[in-house]
Amino acid sequence: MIDEAQARRLAEKAITHEDVSLGPAEELRQGWFFPWRTARVGCKGVIVNKKTGRILHLGSAFSVERDLAMYDRGYQFDTYDLVIVAVHDLEATCRALTKLRPTVVEPTYEHGQVWRIPKPIAARDLRSRLEKLPCIFPAMGLYFHLEVLEESRREGWFEFEALELKKGAMSG
Repeated sequence: MIDEAQARRLAEKAITHEDVSLGPAEELRQGWFFPWRTARVGCKGVIVNKKTGRILHLGSAFSVERDLAMYDRGYQFDTYDLVIVAVHDLEATCRALTKLRPTVVEPTYEHGQVWRIPKPIAARDLRSRLEKLPCIFPAMGLYFHLEVLEESRREGWFEFEALELKKGAMSG
């Protein structure tokens, strides 16, 4: 288990600009949060995971309180594979998933190049995909949609796992 002093050393290594320093640590259930002291915009600080030492840079789109709460709920990565393991209300599930804007990649070949351009999944295709569980929506950036997932969990529309998409997992 990583203590505050070790976490601070790791967080200091994550600083890439000379005009940034770390504020006082705030202990979370699963990590240590260090606010950034800077005039820069775009990052409010970093969280160091207590078990792994992994760093998560917080954005600036939401409040620090929201981001810290979501971190302790398990949203600790940049990109996820969203796995739907059970559906209890198909209509509500489809509405929620539409808000998440899942995409599908169908490689095409043009001008000597293979193109992998994500395209939105149509609503009718969502339904057919949900007929076979588990249903996987790969490579999703969920940061801006975590409230949708939490509402779905709270209302019981569907059950899911949000698994880290590991670097290099998209190659092939």
